Amino acid sequence: MAPDLKPETSALATVPDRGFAGEIKRMAAARPGLSGFAMIPGNREAFTDRVALADAARETLDVQYYIWSPDTIGNLLADHVIRAAERGVRVRFLIDDLNVKTPDGAMAAIAAHPNIEVRLFNPERFRTLRKVDLVINFRRLNHRMHNKVMIMDNACAVVGGRNIANEYFGLHERHNMRDLDIVAAGPVVKEVSAVFDEFWNSEAAVPVQALAGKRRKTVEDFQSAVARLRDSIEPGSYPYPLDPDVEDLLTHRAAFGKRFIWAKGEVLYDSYDSILTRNEGVTVAKRLGQEFAKASRSLEIEAAYFVIRKPGRELGRQLLDRGVKVRVLTNSLASTNQPTAQSGHAKHRREVLETGVELYELRPDSAAVFADVSPRGRQAKTGLHTKAFVIDDRKAFVGSYNFDPRSADINSEIGLLVDSPAFARQVSAFLDRGVVADSAYRVTLEEGRRVQWETVVEGRSVTWDKPPETTFFERFKMGVYSRLPIESQL
Repeated sequence: MAPDLKPETSALATVPDRGFAGEIKRMAAARPGLSGFAMIPGNREAFTDRVALADAARETLDVQYYIWSPDTIGNLLADHVIRAAERGVRVRFLIDDLNVKTPDGAMAAIAAHPNIEVRLFNPERFRTLRKVDLVINFRRLNHRMHNKVMIMDNACAVVGGRNIANEYFGLHERHNMRDLDIVAAGPVVKEVSAVFDEFWNSEAAVPVQALAGKRRKTVEDFQSAVARLRDSIEPGSYPYPLDPDVEDLLTHRAAFGKRFIWAKGEVLYDSYDSILTRNEGVTVAKRLGQEFAKASRSLEIEAAYFVIRKPGRELGRQLLDRGVKVRVLTNSLASTNQPTAQSGHAKHRREVLETGVELYELRPDSAAVFADVSPRGRQAKTGLHTKAFVIDDRKAFVGSYNFDPRSADINSEIGLLVDSPAFARQVSAFLDRGVVADSAYRVTLEEGRRVQWETVVEGRSVTWDKPPETTFFERFKMGVYSRLPIESQL
């Protein structure tokens, strides 16, 4: 590959003194050794925080995501990022190739802008025969970049669970997700940027121009398409500001820095080397195991996919034997968007319950999710996509790491571990809202060791002895999946 097509670049060495980055720099300087953290629990905040970073950028904007869909959310956020580039901001887009739906030519058109680079992580080489390529090169293509990061001027970053697509922001008409992010500022952002640079400059990050051939459009074509999309949205059905100059968004930007809790924080991440050889490099799984083992009072977990192998179940048993209260919320069969992953959870559900873990599964009509969706999503099924935990009401983690073999052994992940009782209380309150009866089923064992689900419907307690709100065919498929030798891939 020509060097001019893939130059090695890195984050800013020094945070700018001007703009929002300058404000962050001055706030951090007044609190040596600490970083600022603010939880992003709602869809509206998740959208406007990302818009705020794009609009406030003065020198660099780095974007790294597992999924960036060409839907309402994806196109509007891309438009704000492109506006930043047109102001002179250097933009680096790094997107995992597995779920890319935007044509290579359209992405190459974006990359044609002098201030924008677009790279796809671990791409399929046969662009018109992608499924064939996946079969032939499965060992390589099985490793995916699951990171979700947006970094402004190496001073402020959003890190968490949300991909960039309608269903992660409450706009989908069929399935909307409960999710959680953190906005971080100060020294910890440099660590996030270092992880971004490692993946950006890796051999697996391929410039889209090398894949697109002659199938290219212009930046103007893309912007025209986004403008048409924005014009087509009915104001009453869209809960977020479309105009970057409206008063609501300006007020949001003005109050941005006031939300931070300043504390010690750490970036937990999988190094690029670790996804090539699991015995090498830094991994999230190792650090989480160390943190969990130190729990003395409580461990609260909310994880979209909860496939716990024998070592994890044994650790849970040890914690419970020490008197640590362990509570878990994960998807139910009715709420999940990944039935294969759910089969891994179902296979070990009884064993998890036998350890004494307090287990909940999200309802497909979760009130906690419905309260945060747009009008168009009120009839949609609800699901869980959060990846968060709180230890001893003091340490809180929010990131991309699912509690499953794929996150532990195959994909790359990233998240923030914050050592702050004040911040942990905020995350814990968010997790508490997910397990109330109008949002989740309590899963228990009867005396005969039969699994049962319980919740409250219209003021009365209701119990099931099979996964609620599911069909025989859905349960049959999950049973088949659970018998296949696929757990290592879940």
